[in-house]
Amino acid sequence: MRPYLRMPFRSLSVDNFISRGAAGHVFHIISNIVLKCPTKFGNAFPEQMEEKEESEKRIEAEKAVYRVVMEHSHPNIVLCILCAPEGIFLRRMESTLQERLSQSQTAPTPARTQERWVLQPTSAVAWLERLGLVHGDLRPANILLDANDNIQLCDFDAAVKSGAELMAASEPFCKMDGNLETPPAGPVSEQFSLASCIYSIRFGHWPWHELDPHARGEKLIRNEIPSVLADAFFGDVTTRCWHGEYASITSIEQDVLSRLGRSVAQEEALRRAALEELAPEYSLLRAECEEFVTKKAWGRSC
Repeated sequence: MRPYLRMPFRSLSVDNFISRGAAGHVFHIISNIVLKCPTKFGNAFPEQMEEKEESEKRIEAEKAVYRVVMEHSHPNIVLCILCAPEGIFLRRMESTLQERLSQSQTAPTPARTQERWVLQPTSAVAWLERLGLVHGDLRPANILLDANDNIQLCDFDAAVKSGAELMAASEPFCKMDGNLETPPAGPVSEQFSLASCIYSIRFGHWPWHELDPHARGEKLIRNEIPSVLADAFFGDVTTRCWHGEYASITSIEQDVLSRLGRSVAQEEALRRAALEELAPEYSLLRAECEEFVTKKAWGRSC
């Protein structure tokens, strides 16, 4: 018999499918809820069994991160509603930052929106840093946007503790040396990724986007970075991050806030207010998830 993709619940079909990544699949469940689950096959080939095992491992690692973040929430980290045996139930977003940036040549992003997009992922990554975590795969494809164009950081299957070995290396968002080795997970690795994200936000394209991946990677390995002279506001932040000059992501957050004329105390007050505003929606979404799991439990395929 031919291999086939096993659905996490028998009630789901290809009509519910949204996307597929290295860690697994994402399905639309109900209303504003998606399920990220490991890739599983029926009648699998040997290589598909390896993919299944790796996918299950990454999803379990991501669950562990979300359990921490659920206890220590941040408004710019995507809302995890429920961790279940089948996978991770998450609040559904509108698009990815990568999708929006691809439209920037025909629909330029307003300066105020760009400023928000620089601050929000910086704040989210700084928050993870305080929790002893490193995202490890920070790039526009892993940054979501909600209906109000606010950033929500997602995809924590490559997240590790500070000081650990990085699990992902996506150029031009990952620092590498001449031996194609990455630094340990921490401020140096994370601020390099953040720099490439900030550059992409400010210029509407990746660093050295005009080059093929090999040539682009060679330039970055040699620490040849694109000019940021056209970005008078955040250009030196980007350059300093590429060179790993900040002691922590928190210090980058403080620098960005200062440039925007906002204090750390003001930002903390805004963060708490945003979480309070999300609380009723979170309660409703969790109730919907729990009801869905209860009703569909008989139809679990695994």
